[in-house]
Amino acid sequence: MRKLNRKGFTLIELLAVIIILAILMTLAITAMSGYIRGARRDTFVTTAQQYANAVRLSFVNGDYAADKMPSYGECLAVSTNTVALESGSHESPFSSAYSDESFVIIYNNAASGDASYQYYVQMTDDANNGFGVLNENGLDGDLVEEQVATAEGNYQTISTMTEGTSTINLYNATSNNTYEQLENAEGNPVSCTVSGIIQ
Repeated sequence: MRKLNRKGFTLIELLAVIIILAILMTLAITAMSGYIRGARRDTFVTTAQQYANAVRLSFVNGDYAADKMPSYGECLAVSTNTVALESGSHESPFSSAYSDESFVIIYNNAASGDASYQYYVQMTDDANNGFGVLNENGLDGDLVEEQVATAEGNYQTISTMTEGTSTINLYNATSNNTYEQLENAEGNPVSCTVSGIIQ
């Protein structure tokens, strides 16, 4: 009678396979987490740009009171709470509601003649994700801070500012992860006097 070969995997071989699978899973999870974080940051910026566009449309259509319109060197701050987007959600990609300090800022930078407006955005959520006041044209997902947005130098508490006296410091992105305060032709930091706050 012929004897069957019953040899199988040894315990050491099984352990080696399990360790290799565990390492591969760890690498896959780490890479996937990075992609998810990047997608959330990019979505955060896309939403901020949608708010800026919605405010621009309302501003051009004359939806804001004439006495709040910014003159040269002034700015109008519009809370995102007053803006309805097509998506209908007021929740950030980090699964937290946008904070009351999320604003689109309309800055009048024309010294003479026709008004010229620039748009700045500050977006944060209740979990402290987001960014402080930045020019809409320089927004990038890498500028979104996670859980420390209010500690950033460009973050400002706008909701409690006083119309006609308070000022908002304006910042431009210098790269996809750094920013600096806007400067005038003489190299001085630029800030705008708040002509109105809509919230």
